[in-house]
Amino acid sequence: MRIEAIGVVAILIGLVGWMAGPAFSTRAFFVSTLFSSAAAILLTSLGQANVQPAHLLLGFLAVGAVARREPLRMAGRTLAYPREGFWLALTAIYAVLSAAFLPRIFAGTTDVFAIARTQLGTGVMAVPLHPTTGNVTQPIYFAGDVVCFCLFYAEACKPVGLATVTKAALLCATVNLVFAAIDVASYLGGLGDMLAVIRNGDYRMLNEATVGGFKRIVGSFPEASTFAYYTIGFFAFSTRLWLAGVYLRATVPLTLLSFAALVFSTSSTGYAGTTAFLGALFLVGFAQMLTRPVTRTMLGFVGLVPAILAVGLLGLRLYPPAWNVLVEMVNQTVFDKLASSSGVERSLWNTQALTNFVDTHALGGGVGSVRASSFPVAVLGNVGVIGALTYGLFLLRLFLVRGDRWAAPFPAACQSAARWACFAQLAGASVAGSFIDLGLPFFIFAGLACARPMPLPVARSAPRQRPLSPAAA
Repeated sequence: MRIEAIGVVAILIGLVGWMAGPAFSTRAFFVSTLFSSAAAILLTSLGQANVQPAHLLLGFLAVGAVARREPLRMAGRTLAYPREGFWLALTAIYAVLSAAFLPRIFAGTTDVFAIARTQLGTGVMAVPLHPTTGNVTQPIYFAGDVVCFCLFYAEACKPVGLATVTKAALLCATVNLVFAAIDVASYLGGLGDMLAVIRNGDYRMLNEATVGGFKRIVGSFPEASTFAYYTIGFFAFSTRLWLAGVYLRATVPLTLLSFAALVFSTSSTGYAGTTAFLGALFLVGFAQMLTRPVTRTMLGFVGLVPAILAVGLLGLRLYPPAWNVLVEMVNQTVFDKLASSSGVERSLWNTQALTNFVDTHALGGGVGSVRASSFPVAVLGNVGVIGALTYGLFLLRLFLVRGDRWAAPFPAACQSAARWACFAQLAGASVAGSFIDLGLPFFIFAGLACARPMPLPVARSAPRQRPLSPAAA
């Protein structure tokens, strides 16, 4: 094990968080999720596996929750049957058991696409199913997702905590855009990679790719698709808050700038997630407009989006240079991608993952064994029908069950924004998700979306007074 300089900084921030309180720790942890190309600790005994700063700070958050005890009591509410945490915890238990046993039970019976290290570097190649370090690291990551969900569920059960998580998300969205601006500015200015100091993880760094003459925005991430995946969550969150009239000074610029970043990321993940989110939001807004009063911003969104889209496409069509650039970008990032070597490779991953699902009798090859290029396929390939069922019930309750959650306008708007962020990221992961891990921000938003207000303490009735005796009177 080797602690990197970023790891030392993360440890110091974690210690400061214990003294500064939950508000500081929440903001610091949320921002740390952006450093997915960084390694705080390198586990040399597990083939240079990375412990990211966010997972290190998650440990500090968990210890702080144990010390305060109240968060544990609140988190216990979501772990009770049949709430969301119950199904997520069941998925994690099966994930750990599958990683421990299934690669051994089905060893050599099917080939899987897995990360392998060769003399030419790290890559993905087909190998017979067998236990690997991924069967250790991936279940740990998923267990961290469960802990993250429970901690932020507990935090958002309090009015102050819910506001803190919401503000932390907006702060993280801002920092994400700052990193994106640094990435683009350093490329255009010929300054090299100004974010190289945080790219010390053992990953493939695809931070200098271009499409149609545009720099693919990667920000603080290893590649454009990861940047787009995180950004669509922030974009959906700030957009829904804007339409609800919450924190307008922050959400309006964050929505517009995040949308611009997604456009110029030239990532099919970002385009798919953004299109799914805006399309679903328009349909839901239109239905709400017909059945109940809506905010002016939502009314404007439903009325103006089709007009803006039509005028924008017409304007681009009338200006051939801009239209040609748009067509080239769309072709390279969407239509031509399936025929590219990367697209063919990712299609093979999905095909083989479904083959692994069949070859393992629908049990899966074990978490960390199977790599795919679509979240639903990755779930089937890794944890089979059992894991897909429990995971699916968690997601269904996340999106559909709202009866006993926050009802006041502000917390209800924050929870709605969190659900939309989860939806947008889930849509993006369905296009390019390689594992069952949807990332820590997804589970932060999920915890916020599922939180229920703390029950008010029952007031004790005043002791009954005895009537005064005649002598006392």
